[in-house]
Amino acid sequence: MLSIMLAAVDLGIGSGHATVMDQAVARRVLGLPDDRFCAYLVALGYPAGRPLKPVRNPARRAFDDVVHRDHW
Repeated sequence: MLSIMLAAVDLGIGSGHATVMDQAVARRVLGLPDDRFCAYLVALGYPAGRPLKPVRNPARRAFDDVVHRDHW
């Protein structure tokens, strides 16, 4: 799921993911057979009003500030 979302943003396409809670509705809408299970959906589309641009320099914490080994 993540790889398709990353590839989409590189093409200027926005995405959003959702967990499927109602399997009966998912089967009816998507035409899934009864022996199939749909865990997630990914919606893709072009954002309205402004082009989507990747964040080039996000303000992130340092790796060692968020990853801990052998302690909290």
